[in-house]
Formats: sequence, structure tokens, C-alpha cells
Amino acid sequence: MEHFGVRVQRGPKNGLRLVREEYARISKTNTTWFPRERFPKLWEAQADNFEDADHRILSDEWCQRHRALALENFDLNMQFFERLDRGSFEAAVARMLETVPGLTEIYDLGPWEKKAGLYVMVLDEYKQMYVGHTGAANGVKARIRQHWSSSKAFDRLLWGTVEGSILSIDSFRALDTTRIFVAKPRNRELAEAKLIRAIGREFLANRVYGGSPRLVTMQAALGDGLVFTRDLADDGVIAETDGG
Repeated sequence: MEHFGVRVQRGPKNGLRLVREEYARISKTNTTWFPRERFPKLWEAQADNFEDADHRILSDEWCQRHRALALENFDLNMQFFERLDRGSFEAAVARMLETVPGLTEIYDLGPWEKKAGLYVMVLDEYKQMYVGHTGAANGVKARIRQHWSSSKAFDRLLWGTVEGSILSIDSFRALDTTRIFVAKPRNRELAEAKLIRAIGREFLANRVYGGSPRLVTMQAALGDGLVFTRDLADDGVIAETDGG
């Protein structure tokens, strides 16, 4: 089938929509590996999490614990989405459109192949928006397709605590994106930062601020949180932490 002018199909492990039954599939690969000499104390503290001496293969016990925590976080996020008000979400969409001149809804990604730009993916069922930008080397079309086809690594599903981790945009599937808005602002990074502020954190699917190290440093200096979390155990209040 076609979605926004792009051919999409079910993969061997994931369908075209996010479903709990396909979430948190166990992979024993450690995607956050680091050499022992870099953080020797942390290496020793984590030794029981692995079944090999080089810390590249996660243990069965760790994987089962992590999967249970990831599914608990999944359920908390779903409950959070249910609590969000539809009218307030649509107001946030309207606010978003007023923030960046030229931000336009598109129905076909074809013209945005190898085109630099700012993009907003809207997930209406979940009342969420994801803001991103990309250069011409990849282009908006390829970047959005990458979100649709990628899967967040099993050991990275949690971003912080069970009660605070936001579901990664790469955990959602192609058909979860129901609207796409694009623009070609002069400064994509600054426009992204403005959109993130305008949308409101309860409707924002981003886990972190994007942008160059210079912009991230500026955001931190201004007091903006660089890592976004949610208080999922307490009516979904948005929190910010300074992290990277």
C-alpha cells in the first residue's frame, strides 16, 4: 500500500501500526557497549548483566527484566495518551502552524526527496507530534521513511525510568503518522527549538532536543531541558532534565 506517496509494507517483525504484541522483542545485543578502561567501576557494576566477559551479549535474566519494565512503560504511556484532551491537542497543532512561517501540510513525500527541511510528524491517535530536521544529503523523505522502518534497540527502549521514559518515535510505525507538515526555514535548528516550545511537552514525542552542539549548548544556557521525560505515574506531567 501507499502512505504519503511511499510504498509501505509489513516487515518480518513489525506491522504498519504500533501494537503491544510486537513491542519489546528481546535482542541480546548490547548496543551501548564501551571499553572497560573507559569506565572501570561501571563495567564491574554491570558485570552480572552480561553472559560474556566482553560485555557484548546481555544475559537472559537481564533481558527478561528489561522487557517487563519496557512493557510496563508502554502501558503507562498508553494511559497517558488516553488522558490527553483532543481539543487541547488540536490547539497545539494550530499553535505549531503559527510558529514557523511556511509550515505546510503535505500528502506526498515524493517532492521532498533529497530536500533539506524541517518536518513535523503528527500521530493523531496518540495526540503526539514529533519535530525533526534534516539536510539535503538524506532529505525529508528518506528521514521520515527511516523513522517508519527503524526500530529502537531493545536495550534502549527505556529513556530514564519506567515512570518517566517517553516512547521513541522509532517505536511507532508508518500508519501511525497521519499528518505531515514541512517547511524550509533559513535556520532549521532554531525553527525546531521554537516548535518544541510552542507545541507543549505533553503533545511532544521527542525524547531530546536535536541540533548542533552549539545550539544544544545555547539551549542549556537558557535553561531548556535537553532530555525530555514524563511523570507517567502522576497524570503525565512533563519534566525536563539536563542530560545528553
